Order: sequence, then C-alpha cells, then structure tokens
Amino acid sequence: LAEGVIDATTVVVCPGHFRLGRRVYRCWKRGGHGPVDLTAALEGSCDVFFYELGKTLGVETLARYARLFGFGKSTGIGILGEANGLVPTPEWKMRVKGERWIAGETISLSIGQGANLTTPLQLAVAYAAMANGGRIIEPRVALRLETWDGQIVEEFAPVVRAENILAKPILDMVRIGLERVVMSPHGTGRRARVPGISVAGKSGTTQVVSLSLTEDLEPEEIPLRFRDHALFAAFAPVESPEIVVVAIAEHAGGGGGAIAAPMVQKVLATYFRKSEGRVPSQLAAISVGPMR
Repeated sequence: LAEGVIDATTVVVCPGHFRLGRRVYRCWKRGGHGPVDLTAALEGSCDVFFYELGKTLGVETLARYARLFGFGKSTGIGILGEANGLVPTPEWKMRVKGERWIAGETISLSIGQGANLTTPLQLAVAYAAMANGGRIIEPRVALRLETWDGQIVEEFAPVVRAENILAKPILDMVRIGLERVVMSPHGTGRRARVPGISVAGKSGTTQVVSLSLTEDLEPEEIPLRFRDHALFAAFAPVESPEIVVVAIAEHAGGGGGAIAAPMVQKVLATYFRKSEGRVPSQLAAISVGPMR
C-alpha cells in the first residue's frame, strides 16, 4: 500500500498455488480462495495474495518495512538475553552463508517463512504500532515503583522509538482486514472472539521442516519436533485499543486459528472481565505503551 503497488480494490486470483519457474508454492487452502482483495486475503489468510505481492516488492523492500515495525532488533525491554530475531536479506545470506539469494526465498519470506526469525514480544510491539496509529513503543516490565503503602517512588515513562511509521489511511485499511480475521464468520481467527468486544488479529502457522518430510504422514504420526508452531496476535477493542496479546504454541501441530486463537481469547476475556468497573486486573503484563 505504501509503495503504491496495490490499493484497497486490487484483486489477486488464488487458485490454491503459485508458480515461480519450476517451483510450485501452495496456499494452505488447496482449492484456492478465488479472487481476493487485501481485506479478504487477510481474513482468509490467503498465501497466494502475499506470494504475488512479495514477488513484486522484492526482498529489500520487504526487509525495509519489517525493520520499520521493529523486527530484526531488540525491543529495548532490558531483559537479559532477549533475541534480536532476523530480517534476512541477500547481503546477510552472502555474509553469513557465502551464498547468493534466490528468488524463491523472497516468496517464502513474504508469508513469514524461510530464514525469518521473530519473537512474540516483537510481534506485540508491531501489533501495538498498528493499533496505536504507527508508534513503536519500547516495552516496559514495570510501570512504576511503589512503597508497601502505595507511595510512588519512581515512574517509568514510555519511550517512543518511532512515530508515524506508516500513514493512517494505510493502517486503517490493514486494521479492517485484521478485524475481519476475528469478527467475520469466515475469518481464520474467529475463535479469538470476546462477547461485546471488537477484536482484530491474525493467525499464523510456522512450518518447522520441509513438507517433503511430513506430507505422507497422518498428523498424529508426525514426530513432535517436526510439527508446526501455531501463532496468534491480536489487539482490542479495535475502535479504542487497550491491550495486545500474542500467543505461540510450539510444535502444536495445528493452525494458529485453531490452537493459538483460543489462548488469546482466554487472556482477552479475562482482561475485559476484570476491567469492568475499572477493577485492576491481576494478569501479568508487559506494557507496550499507551494505545490511544
């Protein structure tokens, strides 16, 4: 959207697969999604839509926008051992592996696969930026330090690392799609719904090994270490966000919408139930800054 490659009306036809040379990349929906625009592609998690965009944009552009959202570097939370993650590029591959980048790697990268590495906390910071209008907030473990009787000793103000990383109309278009992921009857994240609350989010399924190692096996026959990771990230309420939740179920062997979305739903439901009447929630939380 920011590069002018697509707009809200752009349609890509998903036949269930995408060809690049002799290689075929599958969509998770084998029969395909048919014609989809951006909103429908997010709602149905259409791989082919993003394969097409990744090919058009190229790896360097994908990497540049990933870094805008804080991927590939520490969030600044200050916890010892925090991983930086990885935003792979041709320069990185040549420097680390001594190999040239191949076009197919860009296709995999466009849906978050390949050498891409991301932490749940980085996802939380990125989703907070989509929710709060484009600000990258340095997360904090503590908001303030108090004495036993409630006297404030020190407060830890939010640190804004970047502002206006994308134009508001662009973020609005993406948020519409993310809301439909959860709130639409056909959205892949509908199991994250909370009664009376508008929720926006996105499912993710991280392939751990090549499909060639598991495609002939029944799900229960796949060794645990080879099973997919299930992810879901969400924020709510959409119209005035207060909370971001990210869940990952490692080697769960199922999709993010089926396994991780219900985990997120339980956290959101508990948060909003405890927040009724401004009753303090006892949920452990990491702040990613004021959302409004």
